[in-house]
Amino acid sequence: MNSARTCKADEIPPEAHHWQLLPGADFADSYRIPLAAALAQQQVAEIAARMMSGRPAWVAALLDLRNRLVAPFGLKGAKMAVGEVQPDSRLPGFPVLDDDSSRLLLGLDDHHLDFRLCIEKSPADSTGKEPQWLTATTVVRTKGWAGKAYLAAIMPFHRCIVRTLLERMPA
Repeated sequence: MNSARTCKADEIPPEAHHWQLLPGADFADSYRIPLAAALAQQQVAEIAARMMSGRPAWVAALLDLRNRLVAPFGLKGAKMAVGEVQPDSRLPGFPVLDDDSSRLLLGLDDHHLDFRLCIEKSPADSTGKEPQWLTATTVVRTKGWAGKAYLAAIMPFHRCIVRTLLERMPA
């Protein structure tokens, strides 16, 4: 079982390159935590898998409820299953669009909105004085009133889930 972190996830402004992940996006947010030294040498995909494996049961229950509520509307479902990450595979329940040692890009395009989730670690500070950061950025492009309504409905849950997943990373 993962030990809980003592630090809180900071909300920070998304950087310009995040907005470029989804041209025409109308929403983006970013949260970050200092990356534990034990995780700093791992690939981001491995770190993301650890992040998802440390999720509380209420996150899985909310996602299951979401999937059941949107299924009648023909929206795509997602699972929080974690597995080996390869391009075109799924982690956590969404297709991997890009994967390198410092960045993992997940995303999905649907009828109501398109989104990208970028999990990245900052480069190590050569002086060793500054922490290395793990950042989770979500970028969303809504499609019509349905996308805007959906985004407004899930936003409180989204913020809570992202913060929780980051804060529960192994210290």
